[in-house]
Amino acid sequence: LEKTSFFSVSTHGVNEYTFLEYVNMRLVTILSEDADLLTETTDEFGDVTNRVERGNEAQYVQVTFTLGEQYQPIETGLIPMDSVIVSKGIFIEDASTTATREDVCFQWTTDTFGDKDDLEKALLRDCAPNAEMCINPEEIPDQFVAFNIPLGVDWLPPASDALDSNVFVEMVVSAIDSNVAGGARGPPGG
Repeated sequence: LEKTSFFSVSTHGVNEYTFLEYVNMRLVTILSEDADLLTETTDEFGDVTNRVERGNEAQYVQVTFTLGEQYQPIETGLIPMDSVIVSKGIFIEDASTTATREDVCFQWTTDTFGDKDDLEKALLRDCAPNAEMCINPEEIPDQFVAFNIPLGVDWLPPASDALDSNVFVEMVVSAIDSNVAGGARGPPGG
């Protein structure tokens, strides 16, 4: 189960054009499987789809993007773990949203993430994606990056038609323009 939404990108510093392309954010939920769903025919499957067990749903966000050709991660890594912040609410500026802000990748890598054991168990299920959380890519040969951010178990609120359940992801992507010796600059020819 996944929900895809757009992701806004901004840059900071001398290099005032974006070095990221095709940025996407996908919410992923791993449902607990019901043994009755494993049937032989499509008709039988249709009869039991409403019996998917609710609760104990492991959830994470996958952020994907393509890094521009001339960019490489800085020596300390492409994504600083302490820069990855998630929150949920109506608007990012709301006090209730601000109160939910968590530095989940820092917690994950320091083993202080509350639902880590349960999320790892869910990822081991046969039907689960092969996803590792908060892995900073050391090499990016094809310039494509997929970065998984843990949310937890039953972290997302129930679905709502009022659009009051938004997920916000903030993260830093640190890259160096390999075409420039001694620092970043504007676009080629600019």
